[in-house]
This record gives sequence, C-alpha cells and structure tokens, in this order.
Amino acid sequence: MKIALPCSLLTLVAGVAAAIFEPAAPIAPSAWAAEHMVLPDGEYAGQKIDLARTPHIVEPLDLLGPDAACNELAVMKSGQTAFTTMLLCSVGYTIDRDPCDIAVVLPTEAALTKFNSTKLSRTIELTEALGGKNGRGGKVYPQTSRSARGSTTNEKKFPRGALNLLLASSPSQLRMLTVKKILCDEVDEYEDDLEDQGDPLTLIARAQKSFVASGTWKRAYISTPTVEGASKIDKKFKAGDQRRWHVKCPHCRARIVFGWNSPYDKSTWGLKFEKTFPHHAHYVPPCCGAVIEAWQKTAVYLTGRWQATAPGPGKFPSYHFDEISAPFSTWDQIANDYVAAGDDPTQLKAFWNLTLGLPYDIAGDAPDHERLFARREDYSAGTVPLGALLLTAFADVQMRGIYVEVVAWAPDQQSWTLFADYLDGATTDVDAGAFAELTKIYMREWPDGFGNRWRLDEIGVDSGYRTDVVYEWTRRHPGAKATKGIDGWAKVPLGTASDQDVDYRGRKIKGGAKLRLIGTWPLKSKFYTYAALQPIARGSTIIYPPGFCHFGQFLDENYFQQLTSEYLDEEKFRGRVRKVWCGSCARIATIIFWTAASVTLPWRTPISSV
Repeated sequence: MKIALPCSLLTLVAGVAAAIFEPAAPIAPSAWAAEHMVLPDGEYAGQKIDLARTPHIVEPLDLLGPDAACNELAVMKSGQTAFTTMLLCSVGYTIDRDPCDIAVVLPTEAALTKFNSTKLSRTIELTEALGGKNGRGGKVYPQTSRSARGSTTNEKKFPRGALNLLLASSPSQLRMLTVKKILCDEVDEYEDDLEDQGDPLTLIARAQKSFVASGTWKRAYISTPTVEGASKIDKKFKAGDQRRWHVKCPHCRARIVFGWNSPYDKSTWGLKFEKTFPHHAHYVPPCCGAVIEAWQKTAVYLTGRWQATAPGPGKFPSYHFDEISAPFSTWDQIANDYVAAGDDPTQLKAFWNLTLGLPYDIAGDAPDHERLFARREDYSAGTVPLGALLLTAFADVQMRGIYVEVVAWAPDQQSWTLFADYLDGATTDVDAGAFAELTKIYMREWPDGFGNRWRLDEIGVDSGYRTDVVYEWTRRHPGAKATKGIDGWAKVPLGTASDQDVDYRGRKIKGGAKLRLIGTWPLKSKFYTYAALQPIARGSTIIYPPGFCHFGQFLDENYFQQLTSEYLDEEKFRGRVRKVWCGSCARIATIIFWTAASVTLPWRTPISSV
C-alpha cells in the first residue's frame, strides 16, 4: 500500500535531510572566528574575539584555511602580539569547518602543559561550536567518554579528525606523525638535533609527505627569535617574502613601517625618547619627519596592511611584527624597557627578542687578555670586598687535577675573583688527591674587612669528567651541586637541581647527588661583554658599571690567556649554518657558573665570627 504524503511534509523532510548532510557554506577562518571564537584569557577573556582590534592576524589566519593558495607561512614576532590567538583560531576553524588531522608542536613539556591548560582547553570549553554547552553538543569529544573515540589530555578527537599536542623534543612522536596541518610554535626553542635523527623541523616536514601530491598540506612556523645567525624563525622569515605592517602616516598619508632606531644615534627617524622618566616617547617617520605622538599609536596601527618587502617566485608568506606596532603596549613602556636593560647583554637580548621581535647579534669577541692583565687591581686575595653579598665557587675536574675559582658578587653583578688555582693530584678518589684539596676549599672561611668570616653560598662541580666521583663528592658535601653544560642559545642559564641517585627499582633517592644543567652559550657572551667593560672616571671618583669584572694583581698572565681563549664562529650543522662557541677552556667553565649563580641565588649577609 502506498501512502501519499502532502507536498509540504515531503518538503519538510527533504529540508531536514539537507540540513543534516549538506556541507556548510564555505567561510574564511577569520569570519568563522568572528562568529564563534571566545577568548580564553587576557583583558577580554570569556568574550567573542573582535578582530577589528587585531587586524594584523587576519591575513595569516586566512592563509591557513583550505582555500588559500599557499601551503606554509612563517611569523617572526615579539611577545604579546596575538599570534597565539591566531593559532587557536586556526585550530578551532579546523575542528569545526575543515576537519582533518592537525598537530600543534611545542618545544617543551612545560610549554605544552601551559598551552593546553590555559589556552586550548579553555577555548574549547568556552567556544560553543567546539565544546558545546557543559561539554555537550560540541565537536570535540569529551575526555570523560569511555569509548575509543574519547579525547585525552594531549589528543582532542572530533568527527573526521584529531588534534595532537606534540613535543618537538620527542623524535618518536614526530616520526609517527602523519597529519595534514601542523602548527609549529616557538620554533627557536626547538633542538638542533634529536638523538642524531635530524632536527625537529625536518621530521615535521616528513610527516606531511602524504599530502604533498594533492597540495592540501598546511604548515605554520611561529616564534620569537633568539640569536642572529642561529635563529630558526629568522631563517624562515628571510626565506619568505618578508611582509611587514605598513601604516599610513597621519600627516602625509604615505605608507611606512614602524621600525627601531637607537634613540641615541645620529638617525633622524625612528622611535625617540628621553633616557629619564617620563620618557616622552614619540615616533619620527622617514616620509615627512612630522612627529607621531604616543597617543596616536593605536589609530595609526589600525590603518595598517601587510605588504611584502622581498617578493619573488616560489617564496611563501613570511611576517614580522613587533611591539612598536602592536596595540597592546605603549611606546613609553618600550622606552622604559630599553633604558632598564642598560648594557646588560642578557637584558638587551630579551629586549631585542621580546620587544622588537628581532634576533640579537651576540658579541663574539673576547676582550684582549693584555688589557685585562694591565687593569688588575690591588686588593687582597681571599678577602671578601666591600659591597659583595654573595660568594660562589666552581670546580672543573680534569684527568689529573681540578681548576677551582672563588668569586664574590655584588647585587649589580659586579664580581671579584678571590681565588683561582689548579689543584694538582689524582681525581679518582673523593678522599685523596685533588678532591681532598677541594674539600679544604669547601670548608674554608673567607674573611672580609669587618672581621666577619664567610662560607660559600654555592659550589658547583662539573660532571663531564669523572662523573661517578663528582656525584660521590657532592653527595658528601651538603649544598654542593654537580653541573653539566649544555650547548644552545635558548637554554636556561642555571637549571633546577635534580636528584640523580636511584634505588634498585629505578626510583630517584631524595637527598643524594644533585645535578644542575647550565646553558653555556649565552653565558659566555654575557661574561665577555662584562669583562670588556671599563671603569668610568668622574673627577677623582672611579665608577664601576654594573657587571664590571674585578681582577686582583695576584692573577698571572696565563690566567687571562685562558680566560679569553674562546671565540664565536659559524659552523655547518646538518646542512645549515649556525653560530657556535669554539674552544674548551676550564677557566671559562668556572666563569659561566658564577654568572649563572649570581642571578639565581638569594643574597646573603656576612656571617659573624664565633
């Protein structure tokens, strides 16, 4: 028997079926974000994104959509420029409108955890199209699901795809990867090599080979740069068409780029300000020279558009954006950060990277050893000078003998070498030879000019040689730490001390030997910058700048020859050029520990004589 349905009912059923099975109309990622994306943090947390406030992220966001012709892009940025928000928008759009397997690659476990908890998970929860209301009705499957399709902490599953959060330091994760879209965050912090299996970016590129023939793959590199000649994102930016944010001059209407020029050189344009507060920061454009005041910054920024400065065949879009243009910081704050950095190379590097979004050119020339030898000072060896509030020592173990150096520190990082010697003797026994002499250094009290006597605040012993003996010695001496130097420009100067001893079950034993990792490359540059500083004469008064290195007349010329023996050079590593420190001097090993410890240890006051 046939049942005739009214035409209106047939139309209704067809409409419902079409609504269920017909794909949604195409929409650009930026349009999707404006309609759905809820911000997870910041001033507007919990509110829908307003891209009119950050128009600079619209173009690169849309280029990550399926209809854009390009496959990859690079963003070299300063801090606080909304490109993490752009990354989240791209993830949300992919889950909702362009479902496929996608990965976000982060440099460290800490970065991955923070991104997941404070950025991604909040975005999914707050954006209804992704998480739905109370975790129901959205595209991302909840972690509470007991089925195989349920999400996990680092894998967010959704219909026809999954989002994987991966570590750039894990070769096994990258080798197993096969995804259509990859978003690489903070690539300058990626390792240069993963267990002799290549660098992470090479492994990441291999993960998309399945999509090369169809041309549907997408890849983004986003990062703050680090060091000139070693920055991965700088190389990517220069390989692209180098797009910059061109704004309209409010006076002559010419298109210009806000750029940095040292306010104290002879250039007539750039960001200008006074050294003292209030800085009265303003901008002098190169087009007409009419001053753009600080209060005009945001309005001028909103007139901007991206424009390639190095277009060419085969070049992909690459972007540079910094805080001078960004709407989130003020020019006075930028001026204050620059003045506060002074001559400190670590602070200047941070300013160059995080404020200007540019790689920092590390000074690689050691000062002349004869100049350092000639400016030795007449102070007593082994006596803590006035102004010092911290005492550190470092020991570098050799096959036969140990180099030891003791340094006093002031809060402004001025340093005084109090003791430097080579303890001759065997290094195979913690109770004999050179280690017995090191124990005397550990137990020694150091006098100051007021009758007080100091004990060492920290002593480190390099564990690169005689590792088991070093662990045993530090195990017996409370407060002593074994150390290990690690190469690379994005390493922490002095890492947290971690337990090294394990029981028969492989569990770490608290209170045993402890190891601290030391990021050597940036510290060498910092030390050589400090060593090159000169005292300033003001009438009859001599002023020593922050970081100045004091050396006593008891130090011989050989000491300074060793001290200045290393240099910065370029080497070819796995097909690309990088900057590296050359030479291996035990004296430098002691120096880098002082420099690290002086900014991480609590300041002490002299202990009284008993």
